[in-house]
Amino acid sequence: MTTIQPLTMSSTVAARRGVGFLTSEAQERPVKLTSHGKPVAVVVSAAEYDEQRRLLRDAELKVLSIAADLVADRSTMLAVDEARERLLAAG
Repeated sequence: MTTIQPLTMSSTVAARRGVGFLTSEAQERPVKLTSHGKPVAVVVSAAEYDEQRRLLRDAELKVLSIAADLVADRSTMLAVDEARERLLAAG
């Protein structure tokens, strides 16, 4: 997987260039906005945002599944599915 380097610019420059510029650039790569040289925000395309949310949710479900398996291995009272359901309900 190739990581695309973000375009970095100050929020002042971004404001001068306008929202149209930011949205156009964000379709190609993330745009990192800075204030006084420090990162304050990142603008990404809707597709990138959705993909990142999907990846995060997949990772979360994998961690919960592993935790449920560990709980089930240590408990004779809960089946794997029941432990998983309890962990999902608690999270």
